[in-house]
Amino acid sequence: MQHRLKQNGVPTLRRALLRAAACLLSVGTGVASADVLIENVTLVSPELSRAVGPRNVLIRGERIAAISDEPIEAPKVQRVNGRGKFLTPGVMDSHVHTVDAVGLPFVSDDPEIQSLRNEYFKQQPRSYLYFGVTQVLDTNSSPEFNRSFLDQPQHPDLFWCGGAPVLNGYPTVFIPPSMRYTLMPNWIYEPANAERHPLPAGADAKDHTPEAVVERIAASGANCVKVFVEDGFGESSEWPVPSEETLRRVHAAARAKGLLVLAHANALTWQKHALAGGVDVLAHGLWQWEQASPPEGLPSAIAAHLRNVHQRKIGYQPTFRVIYGTADLFRSDTLEDPTYAKVVPRNLLAWYATDAGQWHKQELKASLGNVPDTKIVQMHMQIGNQNLRAAKYLHDLGHPLLLASDTPSGPIYGNQPGYDTYREMRAMAQAGIPLDAIFRAATINNARQFGLERDYGTVQAGKIANLLLLNLNPLETLRAWDSIDKVILRGKVIERATLVAP
Repeated sequence: MQHRLKQNGVPTLRRALLRAAACLLSVGTGVASADVLIENVTLVSPELSRAVGPRNVLIRGERIAAISDEPIEAPKVQRVNGRGKFLTPGVMDSHVHTVDAVGLPFVSDDPEIQSLRNEYFKQQPRSYLYFGVTQVLDTNSSPEFNRSFLDQPQHPDLFWCGGAPVLNGYPTVFIPPSMRYTLMPNWIYEPANAERHPLPAGADAKDHTPEAVVERIAASGANCVKVFVEDGFGESSEWPVPSEETLRRVHAAARAKGLLVLAHANALTWQKHALAGGVDVLAHGLWQWEQASPPEGLPSAIAAHLRNVHQRKIGYQPTFRVIYGTADLFRSDTLEDPTYAKVVPRNLLAWYATDAGQWHKQELKASLGNVPDTKIVQMHMQIGNQNLRAAKYLHDLGHPLLLASDTPSGPIYGNQPGYDTYREMRAMAQAGIPLDAIFRAATINNARQFGLERDYGTVQAGKIANLLLLNLNPLETLRAWDSIDKVILRGKVIERATLVAP
């Protein structure tokens, strides 16, 4: 909401001082003055074949009002000097989990843990903004879970999917039974699984059909439905997965409500199963090939599956940071990275280095037979390499990839908000994906995939003014995404330095 100063009865000098104070406040804290004029800036936008400039961009309220190569007459505006800088759309990360406090136990009565959780949630949206993420899609949330994120004074625009697991399937297996149906109430009951997974006492089967679950998710205001095609981690393969019939019914019900269906699936078997049942987006890259990996290229079965993904125009989120973030747990120098201090509250960063803060690393290490940390890193890098090769193959087919970090993919302190989005871009570059394709993955591809193109994804008149002012050109160097001068969030100008973790 814009601040307006009453002028009747206020002396001229006082009005001038108040205007000056309001302008200074808007730059430092994100409180907007009436309008914003960015002058002499170079535009970098997906619909343009190259960077163009200089241009003048007028923002009125929350939207871009005009773009011109001629001066724009607007006397009562906050002026931003864009000379030598680059104006781009804000970044969208289409796979995050805002309800999870990175690296902390999900359930704890420890006052210290509660205090650290509070610090994390206050900083979380600011950390996304620090790395230019102005839109996020939480792929498993609800209005109740969204409240903490949206209550923060500065936060990216939030979109979300409602989770629709099968009864006792992933991810509910990690939730204590006493809380399972409260935290994820939109589970699907499959009569075919009744012998091993009977209907809970007091539940009514008609409330847990695919159609009933999708109806509730749609009514709650979600943008999409997420299904989970995962039978276990490591040697485990005991979790129930939705049948093809269930997936088809979910997809049909979601289509009727105008919602997309995203599928958690990262193995060849389960991605093929998801496509057979009908989904719109694969919410993970393909890193479990289930067969020997050749030194170069792809096995024929992997290549054939990826060609099917491309031909059917299935959205694809590589989520490289799932594997690489886990590997970071086992690197001795992870927490020495100075960038963490910019996006992680100091108390939490110190706690990660304690024995208590290493709890999830020790759990994973035990599950892997307590092999040396270097061996675990090497194993994850090999798996991650398979994911890189699959994504590059899709790109070479002309498939539009989606920037999606899965922050955090688990209680893994390597997966920090905002920073992981930037590192997801770096992994794309490591895969051999060119800078212009990474730029589209971060902006227009996500906007188109999730039906948001009318408001986001390009720098054009009429679009919501979620923009970045960069010191470097992102079509020339990936470091541009860490050269942010200002973040413009719905027309409010925010200095990047003010978003640093306290």
